[in-house]
Amino acid sequence: MIRRTLLGAACATAVAALSACGLVTSTNRSVFVVFDVSGTYVKAVPDATKYANLMITEMQPGDWFGASQISACSFSEKEIILQKQLPETPSMADAAKRELFERLSVYAGQVKSAKYTDIRGALAQAAFELKQRPEAARYIVLFSDMIEDHAKGCNTSKIDLDLTGIHVIAANVIKSDPANPDKYFAMLKNWEKVVTDAGGTWHLVTSPDQLPKLVTAQ
Repeated sequence: MIRRTLLGAACATAVAALSACGLVTSTNRSVFVVFDVSGTYVKAVPDATKYANLMITEMQPGDWFGASQISACSFSEKEIILQKQLPETPSMADAAKRELFERLSVYAGQVKSAKYTDIRGALAQAAFELKQRPEAARYIVLFSDMIEDHAKGCNTSKIDLDLTGIHVIAANVIKSDPANPDKYFAMLKNWEKVVTDAGGTWHLVTSPDQLPKLVTAQ
């Protein structure tokens, strides 16, 4: 409870600080967050949305933010939760951020668990949306245990991914089998290869509070 309160306070403080500043030049950044809602990982979504809020506080006027979820068949507009470009005016951008906080809070409060986990489909959908954007720096942030489980009717394991120019960040990758660390590290190495072979860059975040710095690095 203390951790969640501190996260909320941090978001509120950051927005207040931004409001007190003058005009801030856009960094031309687009960030697409993907929440895994499959199985028991859905329990991590409320905290994941709070970490997403911390990233939003660090975004500048003119930046763009989107979010979707990983479910049984993720390459679909139906899985997109929201998309919003922050206005160029700082006060209006701050109001837009508060709207994003609220929408993510509502989402976290009513999210339902999915039976299967289509991570590749989610990556393909996020990349498709980002490639429509004019921003120079593009990020996909995955809140997932990175364990795929495809449904027979929606197996995207063989699709070609194009992640050229996109930074993929895996956050809060929960260790589902602590007794088998080799399996965990092999899985991460495999996903790194998937991302880099598709033209993207890969970064693993062991502490999600590092995210704001990563998505404002460029």
